[in-house]
Amino acid sequence: MRVIVFGATGKTGGHVLRSALDSGHEVTAFGRSAARLDPEPGLSLFSGDVFDSAAVTDAVAGHDAVIVCLGSTGLRDKTTLAAGTTTIVAAAASHEVGRLIVVSAAGVGDSWSQIPWSSKLLFKTMLRNLFADHRAQEAIVEQSPTNWTIVRSAVLTNGPATGAVNATATGATKRISRADLAGFLVDQLSDDSHSRQAVSVTS
Repeated sequence: MRVIVFGATGKTGGHVLRSALDSGHEVTAFGRSAARLDPEPGLSLFSGDVFDSAAVTDAVAGHDAVIVCLGSTGLRDKTTLAAGTTTIVAAAASHEVGRLIVVSAAGVGDSWSQIPWSSKLLFKTMLRNLFADHRAQEAIVEQSPTNWTIVRSAVLTNGPATGAVNATATGATKRISRADLAGFLVDQLSDDSHSRQAVSVTS
């Protein structure tokens, strides 16, 4: 499968690239600093800005699936996730891409009851802009004609992959390694169990 990863130069995106390549997919890494990545078989690099609709549309052409791992630029950032995802969703629809997988955060939408009190406190204070941006991002994805899945991540760690991922719409979430999250995202390329659904993932 030909897969393009947005946010590919970020911490989670890097794990997604590795997991997708190891699974035998042809992968395109999209990002402003994509050219800095080391070339390897199966990996294509596309340098561009996610807010540039022409660049995103050109990059998405010919791909079977899109994985979105966009990150916020800081605590004051209110729009990067929603604005970038808007551009990506439009490009995926215009090229009739078969699969769209988007990383969000556990706690967003109807998953508020799944997160611990410490996360709720952060989302109401320091991370309130990020939380609002994820809400807006999810609303955009839900309007997409593409076969989408929103993956709401528990608190991320830099630990190794364990292969033990619990996908749940009701259970409590705690932590998950970026490596395990990446593996789950790549698994969704060929798994429609959560088609047009938002699901939380935790270790």
